[in-house]
Amino acid sequence: MIFGIWPGVAAADLVSLQPLDCPPEDTAKTLTALRQLQGTAREFYVRAYRHFGEGARPHPGTMPAPLRPELYAGQGRMIDLVACYQSAVPDPGGFASFVRQAVRDVAAWGGGKVQVGEELNVPAPLDGGSPGCFEAIGAGVAAALEERDRHDAPVLIGVNAAGLPDPAFWSQLTSAIGPHNARRLDYVGLDAFPDVFQPIPHRKLTAAVTFLLRRFRTVTTGAGIPEATPIHITETGWPTGDRRTESTQAQVLATVADAAIASGTGVRAYEWFGLRDGLTTATWTARFGILRDNHAPKPAFATLQHLITSHTART
Repeated sequence: MIFGIWPGVAAADLVSLQPLDCPPEDTAKTLTALRQLQGTAREFYVRAYRHFGEGARPHPGTMPAPLRPELYAGQGRMIDLVACYQSAVPDPGGFASFVRQAVRDVAAWGGGKVQVGEELNVPAPLDGGSPGCFEAIGAGVAAALEERDRHDAPVLIGVNAAGLPDPAFWSQLTSAIGPHNARRLDYVGLDAFPDVFQPIPHRKLTAAVTFLLRRFRTVTTGAGIPEATPIHITETGWPTGDRRTESTQAQVLATVADAAIASGTGVRAYEWFGLRDGLTTATWTARFGILRDNHAPKPAFATLQHLITSHTART
């Protein structure tokens, strides 16, 4: 199991993507926190986002985050670079070139993975709202695999979606990718936020996560992605604020992670969203971090340190 986290700061509410005046990214403090969270784990993913285009509906979330992910690479930390498709017009060729550069960059930073597209099953402002998105992801996957193979680069290639899987969506996506390249994907990713957007009684969290992952495996396999393809949890979190306490955040994050790891569905990577609050004085939609915006740790930071140490020690 490889764990990871997104350490970026977007100057926006993370749900509505409306602008927010957030404290800027502090690379020195961020690197210190990443090292502490990684602990003795030999491998650790640092998630980053890069956008092709300004969005079908322009928003401040299209800025790269973190701005220079390579500053966090090394000592087992690998970059998980998401190549988002945010073009306002269909442009599969341009996106393919953009993805090729992403593969070369991750290879130059020591290796990791490139996710082609972000939550294509979600409309604007996510990638599903951009014209020609399925064709672009198909072209991007083909380009990523070819570029990786050409350079023999240590870069995994995958795609993802959010929430409860829709068989029609996954069939359309694998059709756009093509059966051969769908079988060549190194992983299939899932963004999942149990008890965030739809409340779930906490006593039922384990069962809900297990159901979600088993359904995800069944649907993606039915769409043509081999059952042996690893599942990566590419985003997951539980924010604080309002009636969402910091102690409950720690409990929920641990419960969801333990359930995913024990699900028997082939989860091989698990990444949290995210390291730091965008703005701790804002509403919960800007407070997904396990650190406050001044880098003071919430209880979840120590909880995830322990979880990472305990699970990576077994491998």
